[in-house]
Amino acid sequence: MNSRKNTKIIRYFFYEEHPNMNSIFKITPFNNTLLQGYKEKAMAELNDFFGRKWVYNTPKVFVVDDRETINLLQEKETENWVVGFSTGVYICILNPDNISKESCHDGSTYKVEKLIKHELCHIFFNKSFGGTNFPWITEGMSIYVADQFYKYPIPEMFNGFLDGKKIYQESGASIKLLIDNFGKDKVFEFLRKQNGVKDIESLNSIFKEVFGSKMEYSFFNNLH
Repeated sequence: MNSRKNTKIIRYFFYEEHPNMNSIFKITPFNNTLLQGYKEKAMAELNDFFGRKWVYNTPKVFVVDDRETINLLQEKETENWVVGFSTGVYICILNPDNISKESCHDGSTYKVEKLIKHELCHIFFNKSFGGTNFPWITEGMSIYVADQFYKYPIPEMFNGFLDGKKIYQESGASIKLLIDNFGKDKVFEFLRKQNGVKDIESLNSIFKEVFGSKMEYSFFNNLH
């Protein structure tokens, strides 16, 4: 494998020279052809979905070995289901070999390729639409694009994501229904227009302008 490509998958090690230096990390290359393949496949598919041609200086993938390191990087105690996150510039994932040990997931069946695509999608989202202040929008897009409906299927009833609840359980399905019923271009129009919006009233106004309806649970429930 090309050595330049090899350096894109990197392992983080906590640097323990001094007990107070818990924000200092040592980086070494992690030559893992499987993870590298997952990353390259995800980049190709995300470029196609978002209509981009991102080939050079692509986001790096950092592999961390344990929960303690994830907590230090996040600067908080993380839930045991957290096995990856995006910073908007690069992504971090838990070492697949340690998923069973360091999380509540079964590492033998966990779909790491979809995790990588999900986290990379957050970065593509920010580059394409400038981000969002509403978690259901960005998480919904990442779940949809990474095809994680085996974990978060379309619910029988939407009743939480607009209020900041059931984000993972409902948001991916909400984006899927919007794209299935209105098309990707219409959804992208909504995503562009919501950039910078901070209050729910303004988001409601944009939603109605684009989709012709109030942004409420009954609307999504009727899209089934």
